[in-house]
Amino acid sequence: MHTTRTPIILSMAFATLSLATVNTAFASSYIHPKNSETGYVVYPDHFRSDKTRAQVQAETAEFLKNGGTNVFRNSNYPLVDSSPSQQPSNKTRQQVLDELLNETPEQRKARREMYRG
Repeated sequence: MHTTRTPIILSMAFATLSLATVNTAFASSYIHPKNSETGYVVYPDHFRSDKTRAQVQAETAEFLKNGGTNVFRNSNYPLVDSSPSQQPSNKTRQQVLDELLNETPEQRKARREMYRG
């Protein structure tokens, strides 16, 4: 009986080559494999971007101006809707605390009912 071991050797060489290729792909990423429950570890300092922070902020502002989603709206980006309910209050922290301390029992009950789920 004559057996050929060439297919086995070729398949093992291919598996070794594919594993080596996977590791080099991870080396250029900021997510690296890890032998743990999560399976990976993130190194943010390994991340490389082609855009500057100002370019990303400009793109996001343009996206929001064109009617983008509300997910990105916070203090860093301009508001599209400037209705009175969206305007910041001109009261100081002490003024708000004084209002809370000096409210009547009826006002307190109404406030608690408003915020009760």
